[in-house]
Amino acid sequence: MNEGEAANVDLFECVVLSALMNGEDALPVVADDFSSQPNRMIFNRVSGLANRGLIAVTDALRRNKELERVGGAGRITEIATLPHDEENLKYALDQVLEHSRSRRAAKIGQQMHKGEIGLVEALKQLEKLNQYRQQEKSWANALDESVVTSSDLHDLELTPRRKLLDDWFCEGDLGFIFAFRGVGKTWLALLTAQALSTGGKLGDWKTLAPVKVLYVDGEMPPDLMRARCEGLQASNANLEFLNHEILFDRTGKTLNITSPEVQQAITGRCVNSHAKVLILDNLSTLASGMKENEADSWELVNNWLLDLRRRKIAVVIVHHAGRSGEMRGTSKREDNVFWIIALDDAKKDADDKRGARFVSRFTKPSRNTQEEVPAFEWHLVTDQTTNLVSIGHKPAQTLDVFRSIIEAGVTKPSEIASEMKLPDYKISRLAKKAVDAGWLRKSKRGEYELLESAK
Repeated sequence: MNEGEAANVDLFECVVLSALMNGEDALPVVADDFSSQPNRMIFNRVSGLANRGLIAVTDALRRNKELERVGGAGRITEIATLPHDEENLKYALDQVLEHSRSRRAAKIGQQMHKGEIGLVEALKQLEKLNQYRQQEKSWANALDESVVTSSDLHDLELTPRRKLLDDWFCEGDLGFIFAFRGVGKTWLALLTAQALSTGGKLGDWKTLAPVKVLYVDGEMPPDLMRARCEGLQASNANLEFLNHEILFDRTGKTLNITSPEVQQAITGRCVNSHAKVLILDNLSTLASGMKENEADSWELVNNWLLDLRRRKIAVVIVHHAGRSGEMRGTSKREDNVFWIIALDDAKKDADDKRGARFVSRFTKPSRNTQEEVPAFEWHLVTDQTTNLVSIGHKPAQTLDVFRSIIEAGVTKPSEIASEMKLPDYKISRLAKKAVDAGWLRKSKRGEYELLESAK
C-alpha cells in the first residue's frame, strides 16, 4: 500500500472512530479491522467507555499513557469532529471492512507461501474470510432481510446484466477459450479485447458500446504482444495490459492468481479503473501450484471468480487442450462457466498456410441465449511490410468441424453429436460424406478413424 492509499484508509478509519465517539454503538467492526496500532488503541479505549465524549476519551487515553502514542489530544479532537452522517459513515465503513479483508487474505497467502500452513488450511481460512462480511450481522437477520416471496421477486427491481458482445457474452460471464498450443488462442483473445475496448465487431458479432478491458498476460514476451496489438490496431485507452515480464522488470514480482493478495489487487484494479472484462492468458502460466486435475485446487480461484461475477466483471480464461482434445484439467471448473469456445487448427488442410488459421466452436453453449452460436473459420495474416494484420472470417463448413473434432480425439458418434450439438442421424450423414470422400472409416468398435492418407 502506497502513502496515498494508506492516508485514505486512515481517513476512513477515523470517520468510523468519530461515529463511535458520537454515539454509534452497533457498528460491525473489531480492533483488527483497523490498519494501524494507534487506531486500534483508540477503538479499544472508546469501546470500553460508557461516556464516549471528546473529553472522556482524551482523559481515558491520557490516564492509560496512550494519548501521545495515538497522536495527542489534537488528533482526538480532529477525529471527533469528522463528518459521520449516514452516507459518509456507510462508505467509510465499507472501505474499512474491505481493506481489512484484503489484509487478512494477503496474510493467508504469505503464510501459505512460507509453508506455515498447507493448502487445506489455507482453503478453510479463505472460506471463513469470504463469509466475514456476511457474518457482520446474524444469519437470522440476514435471512429476514434477503428472503423474498415469489410475488416480491416478480416485482423486485433488478438491474439486468448488460450485453457485451452479441447475445452470447454478457457482464459477469465466466468463459473459456481453449485449444492445443500454437492454434491461435491468444489471437482470438486479443481480437475479443480489441472489439470490446473499441466498441467494434468481432467477426459478425457486434458490441453494444466500448468497455474497459484488463488483459493479464502470463506468457507472451512484451515485444511480441505489442507487435500483435499494434498489428490489430487495438491500441486505445480502454485496453490495459498487465504483462508478466514488465511486472517483474519493474517490481520483481511474479503473477500467481492463486494468491489471495494478487486476487485482491487485480479486483481492486478492475473496480478502480471500471474494467468490465478481465482476460487471463493463460491459466497454466498464471496459476502456479494449481493441480489441474484436482477439484479442490480449483477452489483457490473459484471464490475469487464468483466475487468478480457479483461485481459484474466478466472473466475470459485462456487455457490448453489435453491429449484427448478436450479442455485440460478438472471438470469442476465448468460448473460456473457461461460458455466455452474450442479452437481447431484449420491451417494444415488449407492451401494458404500463412499466419494463424483456426475454427472457433462452442463446446458449451452460452447460457445467455437459446440460439445456437455458429462456428467460424478465422484467418489472420501479418503484412511483412506494414506489420498490419488482416482478419478474415467465414462460417465454418459443418464437415470441416466434424473432421476437426475427430482430429482432436473425439471419435465416438454419440460424443461427436454432443460436441456439435447435432442429432445422431446428422452425424451419420456427415460420416457417409467423409467415407465417400475417402478420408474416413468406421472401426469395428463403432468409432470413426481418419485414414492414414488423410492425416
